[in-house]
Amino acid sequence: MQRPTTSLLKRLTQGYKASRFPWKKHVLVGIDLDGNEYWEMPNPLGGREKRWVEMREEPDYANFRQDQIPVQWQSWLRHTRFEAPTIQDLIADERRKALIQERAHRLDIEWQQRKLELAQQKVQQEMPQLAEVKDDDEGKQPKTSQPKGQGDSFQPGEWSPSSSRR
Repeated sequence: MQRPTTSLLKRLTQGYKASRFPWKKHVLVGIDLDGNEYWEMPNPLGGREKRWVEMREEPDYANFRQDQIPVQWQSWLRHTRFEAPTIQDLIADERRKALIQERAHRLDIEWQQRKLELAQQKVQQEMPQLAEVKDDDEGKQPKTSQPKGQGDSFQPGEWSPSSSRR
């Protein structure tokens, strides 16, 4: 029995906040999915209305972070959007974000699989070439100019200086 009373009380409170009575200075325009409240009041000096947000979790204005507010409400606050966004707009945007993230995740998985396939194909193509190179190397001892061995078996490499240009 208590629950309907609180919801009725909440509805009455929200209705009063959103009403535009002549004696009220500011009006609740809307609420986002996080529970933040967006307010509007006419400018006493004329001109466009003043708009602001009251954060649900952080009432201190000094700790305000823009990434906590949906883009639709940000544009409304900046007067680039004339009509306040509805809950349906916000829900549709959240669905769109989830769909994009899901598709991006699927593309990442497909790309990882494609990279593995390409690596396997490269290894398979190099295997016959390596076998041919090994067969050729067994018969020949290439001359190298690199030093060989360590300690007593050290043999310095060949060095032929080139004339420097002056």
